[in-house]
Order: sequence, then structure tokens, then C-alpha cells
Amino acid sequence: MVLKTKHMGKQTCVRLVIGVLAGLIVGLGSPAWALDPIPKASGFDGYLEPSVGFMRLKDNMVAEMGFIEIGDDRIDSLGDSPDAETSATIGLDFNLGYTFASTRTRLFVGSMVEDVLRYDLSQQVGVMQEAGRLGNFSAGFLFSGISTSVWEDPYVTGRKRRDTDRTDSGFRVVWDRILGTNFEFQYSWRDIDIDDERSGTFLGLSAAGRGRLDREGTKHRFSLAYRLKLSDRHTLAPQFIYVYDDRDGSARKNKGYHGLLTYVFHSDPITLILNGSLGYVDYDSRNPIFTKTQEDDVYGIAAAVYYKNPFGWTLWGSDRISFVGKVGYFESDANIDFYDSTALFGSVGVAYRF
Repeated sequence: MVLKTKHMGKQTCVRLVIGVLAGLIVGLGSPAWALDPIPKASGFDGYLEPSVGFMRLKDNMVAEMGFIEIGDDRIDSLGDSPDAETSATIGLDFNLGYTFASTRTRLFVGSMVEDVLRYDLSQQVGVMQEAGRLGNFSAGFLFSGISTSVWEDPYVTGRKRRDTDRTDSGFRVVWDRILGTNFEFQYSWRDIDIDDERSGTFLGLSAAGRGRLDREGTKHRFSLAYRLKLSDRHTLAPQFIYVYDDRDGSARKNKGYHGLLTYVFHSDPITLILNGSLGYVDYDSRNPIFTKTQEDDVYGIAAAVYYKNPFGWTLWGSDRISFVGKVGYFESDANIDFYDSTALFGSVGVAYRF
């Protein structure tokens, strides 16, 4: 179903989307960098969180996520920031697992997306293991949960751009409660593949120039976090993130440094989660189109509210049900306007744990 609306004198596509609404800012569901405890009893467990909401996105490089249109298929200038697309969304976050209590092992599949700053719709299949005072461990295979498409050549002007599939896969390992402390370390590796990479072809760049714009490659992400419990109701969680984005093109290869601070207020029946992030991304070499090296300042803010057991509701005899509201804003401000990116999102839903 596709609706057309007028917004500020421009036509904006509004699409209903079924898929995983991945958080564009980290940590909306919980202090997400901390692994959930493995259940004490053997059996199935997990959560389901359907939601409805909206996303307003601006990006010149990404064409679609699922059925969400993000970028214009035609642009007239490389000197302008991208236009915005507003989409209605229907989302489903989930995590399903089975616990072997005798060995303190849990197998799981679902939404373990935690901290990629933009457009990450990955899912994970993995295993969690408690190891006494050593801490808690998790390892899993990452794969593309929702189809994502980018432009074959993002730098085409004056005519319709063609899209192509972008996929990524890899793995993530987590060491939480390191040696009995509140520290946690994460590392993830991803391989990024674009079916038809044609960046710079329309402009007639040389083979060397096109090669510097190649978006395929690998991404390494390291993070270190600490959970500081201020009181029974208040928790503060700082996190430092380093990303080495090793793209094949030297003008797309970059290093990112990000700080994230999450605050959690927990009472009965309200849980409030606030977080803010700041970061800087530095690219390796001069862009052959814009004749300067790209730099990005990135920042965002987000909030989530959980209201437990609204109106005394139960589901299948359980009171582990909550109303959920989320809102957030993310911006990547580049020194090259073409690469600016913003996201505004909000949603309401119901979370059920079993």
C-alpha cells in the first residue's frame, strides 16, 4: 500500500513496511551492550515487540531499506544535501532462544542489533555461555535480515539512478562482566558486498578514480562499555566505539571514533532509557569528485519508555507485557554536503517477554 502526501510543497512517499525496525541510535531496548542473563530453567524464552511508527530519512547513497524509500532516484546536482523521505512503518523486533540450564548455555536467533549508527537491519544466530567469574560470552553469525539497496552509481545527475542490492554478513563476539566486573567488550566483523558497483562511471572517471570510490570491503567494530549502577533505580552506561571501515576504495575507507552515554531509570511500572552519542569519522584519501577528503561529525539523541502491565493486561497468563514508545534523531554532518545524512524516527508498540 502506497500513499502520497504533500509536505512543505513536495511530494513525499509514505509506505507501510513490515520488517525489523532497527534502532538508528544505540540502546533503545535496554542497556543494549549488556547481555541479558541466561534463564535459570531449561526451555524456550525470548521477546516479541511489534510496533507502528514513522521514519524521516535523508541520504544520497541508500535507495531503499525493505520497502522504505530513502533517496531520490533522480538528482540534479552533486552540490546539494539529500532530500527527505517520510515513511510509515510497521516493525517487529524479536529474540527467540532455548536454554540448557545444566551447562548455562543459550542458543538464540533474532534482533541483536546494538550499535551500528545507520541503516543496520542485520539479524544474528548465536550462542551465549556463562563462565563463572570469567564472565559471560556470546558469539554469533550476522546476516542481512531485511533487503537493502543502494545506487549503482550515486553520482548520476539529470536522469534516473538505478539501484542494486547491498548485503553484509559476518560475526560478533561479546565478553560481558569481564572477570566479574561491569566492563564489556565487543568485536564484530562484516563483509560488505554490492551487486553492481559503478560509482563514478557516469562522470567518466578513470579506472583509478572509480576505484577510489569503491564501497565494497569489510568493517571492523570494537567497543568497550562500563555499567555504573548509581542506585537501585538509576544506571549510567558510558561506551567508547572504534570503527575501522576498510572499503576497497581509499576515498570511502575511514576510521570512526564514537562516544555513547546511556541513562536508565527503572521503577515499577515505568522504565525510561535516554541516550546520546557523539562521533567523528575521518576518511583516508581525497575524493576524486569533490577534490577533498571527507570528514563527518555524527551525533544523535534517543529515548524509550516502557510501561509494564498496562491496565492489568495479561497474555497467555503472563503479566510480562509492556507498552513501548521510542523516539530519536541522528545526524551525520559531512564537510561534503552530498554525504550529509539524517534520520528522525518514532514508534509505539507492545513488548511481550516469555
